[in-house]
Amino acid sequence: MIMFSRVSLAVLLLTFTVILAGGIVRTTGSGMGCPDWPTCFGQYIPPTDVRQLPPNYKAIFQVQGKEIADFDAFKTWVEYINRLLGALLGLVILVMLVYSLRFRKQDVWLPLLSLAICIVTGFVGWLGSVVVASDLEPAKVTIHMLSSAVIVALAVSIRHRALKMPMPNHTVGECAEKRDKYMRRLRIVIVVCVILTVTQILLGTQVREQVDLIDKRLEGRWREQWIDGVGAIFLVHRSMSWIILAANGTAIWLMLRLHALRQEREASTYHVYGIAIGMIIFAEIIAGVVMNYCAIPRTAQPIHLVLAMMLLAIQWKMLLTVNKSAARRV
Repeated sequence: MIMFSRVSLAVLLLTFTVILAGGIVRTTGSGMGCPDWPTCFGQYIPPTDVRQLPPNYKAIFQVQGKEIADFDAFKTWVEYINRLLGALLGLVILVMLVYSLRFRKQDVWLPLLSLAICIVTGFVGWLGSVVVASDLEPAKVTIHMLSSAVIVALAVSIRHRALKMPMPNHTVGECAEKRDKYMRRLRIVIVVCVILTVTQILLGTQVREQVDLIDKRLEGRWREQWIDGVGAIFLVHRSMSWIILAANGTAIWLMLRLHALRQEREASTYHVYGIAIGMIIFAEIIAGVVMNYCAIPRTAQPIHLVLAMMLLAIQWKMLLTVNKSAARRV
């Protein structure tokens, strides 16, 4: 039940995130940043430069018989990120629906509400394609927003019922056994996370050195081409981020499990540090995407490095905390 409660919270938070992203799309006029759906300019990963499109792209991707506006990378990626967040929300809702079936005997409304929010989300996704095809017809945009309000209401209802469900009772022995199991695993995972973070920082340093060489050679011009000139080290650095995400995600899950047991003095610390690690990694991903697709802005580089150091500091502090807890029980 604890896990379902967390998934329901994730659905609620993601719903508001998608709504915020949709608002940014509207305020920046990026609704037609991707003129087709579900692809964007016929690609699953949209272009970053007009040179990546055919010369007659305006005619190819015309909407309702009219040529689209000039390609704008910013508007395209704003709309694309909005779509990615919507897809992530749909995936988490699907997980929640499957998980809710376990509690159908305790509260039949949980799977019913989960099914309802799954259907409405699917409808909103389909309606998004209709909105694009209609060149943002106001009536369809309004229906799209009202449907989002229904998703919010359903997400709140599911979260409300999940919090009212009784939590499983464990004996002291069961809690101690679970605690020891999670602590052993957490120590191993945190060590792996520290090693991966240090390795990633070193790889990032190598990438930065290559960028500096390119900057010097090109005298600061054509920044949008710098990433292509870095070479294989950048691909390794980028690929490593997925491994780091998986390792830290595992650590966060273990810390939340320890917090749920509340058998450790540092239970609340695990909870806080788990949230902090998650926020830093999310910010790191955003900074990396900005540098990759926005011609390596100078302000993004120091932010990217500082976030990596903050992540390493928290991981090291967590390792010290776990070792202290283990020593106290010996």
